[in-house]
Amino acid sequence: MPTDHHFTLAGVKWLLRFTRLRGQAAGWAYLPDAKNPQMTRKILIDERLRGRARLETTIHECLHACYPQMSEETVTESARDIARVLWSLGYRPNSD
Repeated sequence: MPTDHHFTLAGVKWLLRFTRLRGQAAGWAYLPDAKNPQMTRKILIDERLRGRARLETTIHECLHACYPQMSEETVTESARDIARVLWSLGYRPNSD
């Protein structure tokens, strides 16, 4: 069963949901665009992720939400670095 959370990121409300994802992606950030301007802003994270992978993916998708203009490479590298620092400080994600 999906677990929903609501956050404000970059001044706008987002739905963050831990749910089972199909395919290779560990997470997705969905933003409104020209074709669908009323779309709910949402981040989906694969509920099967645990530990540091869950932390890194959550940071990764939040960075996409906050900075949609950032390249995938920059987001990936930044999320990895932030997750490494937080992990070394003892931060651990809850498994909802």
